[in-house]
Amino acid sequence: MAELPDIPNAGAGAAGGEAANLPHARLEGIAERYGTPCFVYDAAAMRHAAGRLRAAFPEGAALFYPVKANPNPAIVGLFAALGFGAEVASRGELALAMATGIPAKRIVWSGPAKTDDDLGAAVAARIFALQVESPGEIQRLAAIARQVGRPAAAVLRLDLPQDAGARRGDWAGASSFGMDEATAAAILGVRDRLAPVEIIGFHNHPTSGSLNAADFVRRFATLIEAVGRLSQGFAPRFVNFGGGFGAPFYADDPALDLDPIAAFLRGPEVQAVVGDAPPPQLGFEMGRYVTGPAGRYLARVVAVKRTAGRRFAALDGGIHHLMVVSGTLRFLRRPVAVSGPPADESKSEPTELTGPLCAPTDRLASAVPLSKTLAPGGLIVFSGCGAYGKQASPLNFLGHDWPPEILVDGDHERLIARRVRFDEVLALQSPDHPAAAGPGRVPP
Repeated sequence: MAELPDIPNAGAGAAGGEAANLPHARLEGIAERYGTPCFVYDAAAMRHAAGRLRAAFPEGAALFYPVKANPNPAIVGLFAALGFGAEVASRGELALAMATGIPAKRIVWSGPAKTDDDLGAAVAARIFALQVESPGEIQRLAAIARQVGRPAAAVLRLDLPQDAGARRGDWAGASSFGMDEATAAAILGVRDRLAPVEIIGFHNHPTSGSLNAADFVRRFATLIEAVGRLSQGFAPRFVNFGGGFGAPFYADDPALDLDPIAAFLRGPEVQAVVGDAPPPQLGFEMGRYVTGPAGRYLARVVAVKRTAGRRFAALDGGIHHLMVVSGTLRFLRRPVAVSGPPADESKSEPTELTGPLCAPTDRLASAVPLSKTLAPGGLIVFSGCGAYGKQASPLNFLGHDWPPEILVDGDHERLIARRVRFDEVLALQSPDHPAAAGPGRVPP
């Protein structure tokens, strides 16, 4: 039987108050010490965002940090210290989450194509639950659990109807994620045959990076209605509302208003389903919301030129480190939040920011108002880059070094990922390197 996560109290008061500001002068000092390009993260901003969530969600809600949002061990460890569990989607992420101090009993595993090795690793680790996507997957899970003689917990991932709110990328409706309600009902009807796997509840991931509170209320309502129908004759112990809470990234993005969401989660529709004694625990997966605003990407100007009446500034950093600025993972390209060396508005000029790659997609921002005296060496700061940045980018494209990462915590800062030279990456592919000893090795 699955053990419900024991989440420590990490409310708004424990989250560290208002997020600290990192002025341009301090970022300039960091850039000088560690070099550019680099990523800088603000620990106070992450704690503050976590506190806002704790205050908004019902008491006792379990928060899971999706490791994919920013898998740096120091970042994952920061959320472990705040009482977050983890949402993982690979054996590598599972190992990372546990190595940073998140116990297995607070880990859920998602993903539409879990292999038998994945399922076996989850069973062996005794994680809180596998969020299963299909009848075939839960049958394979049951077979593996029987073979090793160990129980496992499963959560049925639901794929809600299209009218639950349009998702970016058309995720809603028939998709590779989850199952329809009829399939979930059929699995519940034969759950006694799946021992030693126990079905403990339901999961839905409603969207990605949305800033529209009304959409979340509508989608959460659709989920809770489905849970109510599926709970006839079945008492769920866990209902995971997923995530998708957005954070400002583009220059004109508003902040997500948590108040309507908080009101709904404490309202009669939810209470009608989860209000029975003992009520199921509610879960939420929060990555971009808590890390996105805390991150900055720093790059220096290498060259400035004018052509066809427009000014271009070529930077030493680009989409090989920050693919998200190209529109990838967001489905829509709009002006991003960028700043440069301080200048009066009357002394600025629209500037096209490009990277070092010989690829037309390496365009980081357009018509950014930057100082008319912008010159090589000027520091450019991209805001909102704490989520889906470095590790979600093609780091090896065109052979550049991997950028370092620095964590700022009040007056202190520390290097949490060093710069990796590209020749080190090439060495990993050598037939003589220890990592090459196994399937897929480079032949001598």
